[in-house]
Amino acid sequence: MDYTSEKKLLEDFRNGEEQACAHVYNRYFARICLYAASFVNETREAEDIAEEGFIRLWQGKRDFESLQHLRAALYQTTRRVGLNHQTARQRRSDRVDAYVSQQEQDQGSHLQEIVYAETMAELYRAIQNLPPKAREIVRLTYLEGHSNQEVAELLQISIQTVKNQKLRALSLLRQQLSSDSFRYLLSLIVLFGKI
Repeated sequence: MDYTSEKKLLEDFRNGEEQACAHVYNRYFARICLYAASFVNETREAEDIAEEGFIRLWQGKRDFESLQHLRAALYQTTRRVGLNHQTARQRRSDRVDAYVSQQEQDQGSHLQEIVYAETMAELYRAIQNLPPKAREIVRLTYLEGHSNQEVAELLQISIQTVKNQKLRALSLLRQQLSSDSFRYLLSLIVLFGKI
């Protein structure tokens, strides 16, 4: 139906007549799509927003004073749909970013635990290969955190012997361990005291 009367068109549109809606749709769709494109980057999304704006306006069954009033309401409705679309897209993006960030943290933590376990296994293997006295002194000082004085008293040896055995053990461990594992051992030394 071709509308010649604006009043009849507005009345039929308010009453939900499909022909009136089709007429308004055909008349304004292109410009509403252009406006909707300001909210999104893709043409198809802009068309979806424009169509949703038309549907909402049509289902609203409002009275319009003129076609200009209807067109203004169409722009306003499309604006709300576009802003809602942007908000929803941003929320989805934020959720994805948060998920990816959490996965990266979990992965990093997981990898750190693996590196720690492998380093400690290498360190314990190397310590087991030390001569018995040096092994005992390394275990007591670096792994259990006893001071040189405490180890000397426990093993009933001089403090100088404890220091000499630790230096000997470190020299042997440096030859057996990878550079990363040896650095980890040195970090234990820093935590638990001097050589």
